[in-house]
Amino acid sequence: MTLGDNRTRNPRGEGERLRGEIVQAAAALIAEKGQEAVSLRAIARRVGITAPAIYAHFADLDQVLEAVVDSTYDDLAEYLRRGARGRTESADRLRALCRAYVAFGREHPQEYAILFSRPVRLEPAGAVKAIDNMQGGEAFSILLDAVRDCTAVGASRSTQPIEDATAVWVALHGFVGLRSAIPDFPWPPADALLDALVDRLALLT
Repeated sequence: MTLGDNRTRNPRGEGERLRGEIVQAAAALIAEKGQEAVSLRAIARRVGITAPAIYAHFADLDQVLEAVVDSTYDDLAEYLRRGARGRTESADRLRALCRAYVAFGREHPQEYAILFSRPVRLEPAGAVKAIDNMQGGEAFSILLDAVRDCTAVGASRSTQPIEDATAVWVALHGFVGLRSAIPDFPWPPADALLDALVDRLALLT
């Protein structure tokens, strides 16, 4: 897209700053009102620009939401790191990561929901993406590395860390979803239930 003759070019760095503000505004609207409340006009009002100005950075609303998903996964990864900070024992670190994952989902329900509500672009038949190239790959890799660390020091009997880390992730996602959907169920204490799930699925010794 080229700049028209009557349009002033952004100072160096201003375009990237505005792009970040657009993503932050969309994320804030999602956190406050849910994904359904997000539109280009609503984002523009939050940032203080006109809606057409967004097209200099994003082709459409879907691209903005994809950027929000990327940003939210980055936030989740950082949340996991903070949750496990200072944990030196491998199994204890894995349990702390899992508690942090659930805490993120419960404390940021709208942001968490958008991670799993975007349309999936299907790959060609037989194609499999590397974890590092997938949205959310960094967050999953943190969990996977924790399972591998447990295996390396003999704290887990796992012989298939990727499969077992995936099972833990599925359980965590189900835990977040069910606790939110059925809050009046007589749930056991959260930490005890999480630890039991992790111990079983990660084959902790």
